[in-house]
Amino acid sequence: MPEAGDDVPDGGRVETGVSRTRRRVGVVVARHESGLVLRVSRRMMAINGYDRALALAAQAFAGLIPVLVAVSALSPRPIRTSVGPEVIAALGVTGDAAAALTALVTRPPAVQPLTIVGGALLVLSVLGFTRALQRTYVSAWELPPGGLRGLGRGFLAAAALILVFAALVMVGPLLAVLDGHVVLALVANAVVATLLWWPVLRILVGGRVGWRALLPGAALNGCGQAAVFGLSATYLPPAISGAAAEYGLIGVAVPVISWLVVLGWLLVLSAVLGAELVRGGSEGAGTGHDPDGDVEATRDPSSRGSP
Repeated sequence: MPEAGDDVPDGGRVETGVSRTRRRVGVVVARHESGLVLRVSRRMMAINGYDRALALAAQAFAGLIPVLVAVSALSPRPIRTSVGPEVIAALGVTGDAAAALTALVTRPPAVQPLTIVGGALLVLSVLGFTRALQRTYVSAWELPPGGLRGLGRGFLAAAALILVFAALVMVGPLLAVLDGHVVLALVANAVVATLLWWPVLRILVGGRVGWRALLPGAALNGCGQAAVFGLSATYLPPAISGAAAEYGLIGVAVPVISWLVVLGWLLVLSAVLGAELVRGGSEGAGTGHDPDGDVEATRDPSSRGSP
C-alpha cells in the first residue's frame, strides 16, 4: 500500500511540468515579443479595441439611418428616389430584404421634413461617429489629443466621410458593369475605397502622420470594406428578411447592427494594424521606429492606456 508521503513526488513532477510549460511559453513570447501579432494584440488591449468597435457601431447606427432619412427628405425627387436603393444595392441586398431596408430609410409623405432641431441632432450624431473614429486613430498612433483643434478636425472629418459616402453611392452604378466578375469587382471596390479613405485618415490624425505612413491603413480599410460588402450579399438578405418577417420593421435593426459591429471591428483593427506595420518592432522617440519621418515625433504620455 502506498503511503501518503508517496504522493509528494507525483505532485512535484506535476508542478515541474507546469513550470516547464510556463517557461517554454515565456520563451516563445519573449522570442516573438516584437512580432506583429503580439504588438497588435497588446495595442488592441491598451486602447480597449473591443469597446471602441462597439461604440463605433452604435454611433454609425445612430448617424447612418438619420443621414439617409435626411437625404431622402431634403434631396430633389430624382435623387430622393435613387439614393436609398443605390445604397441598399451596394450592400448586395435584394427582394424582401431590400424592401424592408427601403422602408426603414424612406420618409412617409405625411411626415414633416427635417427641422432645425432635427438637423442639429443629425450633425451631432455624425460628429459623434467621426470623433470616436478620430480618437481610435489618435490612440492607435499614440498621438497626443488634439484639444479644440481636434473638435474642428472632427467636423472636417464628418464632412469628408459624408463626401466619401456620397462618392461610393455614385461610383456604385459605374462598378455595376463588373457584375459577374467577382474578383475584378472586389479589386475595383478595394482600390476605390482605399483612395477615398486615404485623405480621410489624414484628416483624422490632424496631419500629424505622413501620407506614406497612412497608406497601409487606408489599404486595409479599403480591402476590408470591399470584403465585408461582398459578404453582405450572402449574410444580409436572409438575416433581414427573417427578422422583418418575424418582428416587423424594428427587427431589421438587429442584423444591421450586427453588420455595423463587423465594420467597427474592421475600422479599429485596420487603425492599429496600419500603425504597427509602419512602426515596426522598434521603439524609440516619438511613436516608434519611423525611418522616413512620416510620424510626428511626439507621444501622448498616457497613450499606453485608453485616452
